[in-house]
This record gives sequence, C-alpha cells and structure tokens, in this order.
Amino acid sequence: MSLKGNELGFYFKQDEWLFRNLNIELSYGEILGISGYSGSGKTSLSRILANYLAPIEGTVEIDEKCFAKNEAQPVQLIFQHPEKAVNPKWRMKDVLKESYEPDDAVLDRFGIKKEWLSRYPIELSGGELQRFCIVRALHPNTKYIIADEITTMLDAVTQTAIWSELLNVCQERKIGLAVISHEPALLSRLCDRIISLNVSVKKLGA
Repeated sequence: MSLKGNELGFYFKQDEWLFRNLNIELSYGEILGISGYSGSGKTSLSRILANYLAPIEGTVEIDEKCFAKNEAQPVQLIFQHPEKAVNPKWRMKDVLKESYEPDDAVLDRFGIKKEWLSRYPIELSGGELQRFCIVRALHPNTKYIIADEITTMLDAVTQTAIWSELLNVCQERKIGLAVISHEPALLSRLCDRIISLNVSVKKLGA
C-alpha cells in the first residue's frame, strides 16, 4: 500500500510548469527524500500530496483510493513555518485537540512541557511550536507524513532531537515519511531514497 502521485503537473502561471508528468510513490514505513532548488515546486508538491492543493494534471491516490471527506486524513502535512499553521487565538492544548488528544508519552518524547499547553502560540519559540505541529500530525489514523523543510529555522541540536524522535515514531508505526529539503546532507542521512525536482521546464515538455 502506498501514497501515489500519478502524472502530476502544476503551475501558477499558465503553461509555465513547475513540474509535469511527475510520478511519485511513498510506501508504508519508507523515508523518501524530495530535493530541489528554491522555486522548483517542492512546497506545491507537498500541498498536492496532502490534498491542500489540486494538481493541474494527474491524480493522487492513497492506498489505491481517493481522498475521503469528513474524516481524519491519513496524509498529514507539517509546514516549514509553524507560526502560520496554528490558530494564534487558541491555546496550544486546543491546537492539539483540533486533531486529537495525545497522551503524555507522546508529549514527553517531543519535549513538550505541560505548562506550554496553556500558552498561546506567540508565547512559544519556533522550535517549541514545531514540536506541537509534529505531534498534531501524529493522529492515530495517520499513515503518511509530508515534512516540508520542517527544521530549516532551528538550531542543530533541536534539529537532531526532532528528527530522531520523528523517525522513531514513523518506524514504530510504519508511517511513510516524505522529507522535503534543499539540504543534500540531511536527505542522505535520513532517507531510504531521494528524488529530485531539479528538472527544467523544457525537459518536462511544456
């Protein structure tokens, strides 16, 4: 079973394709790296795979089915900027409850302190917010996670801690994880295989 993008194509300006005829597959328990320079379409691809954005061409299938409505989505997207992914008017405990109620064990392994739960997003650092966004994505029904440059803004120690725990959880639960990054060293260290979006528009046949 897998998350598949079939013959995907997308642009913002008509006929100036970010990518086209793109096939991508992420299996249970696999760590897939997606690389590309700035503007190559990495974030657009992440949004398409997570059903935030519709492709111009192609389809996305989850375990040979289309996305279902009105239920917890099996594909979760973790954004690069956590402050843009949470409601600034909600306390952090409510941000989590929007998805599910994680137990203390999950909070502890990602270093989330209990006193943070009563705080608002503006009262937390970027690294602390990102920990919440990762935990929020780990709904019991999650089968695939798309991580779009999720540690770019963090220091090296925090990056290591976050990736270590996220990889452990994905391994334990057989969650397929797509790691999107422009850092080759990070992808080489984390991923089972890597695909690149560094393909010219001409090569895509646009």
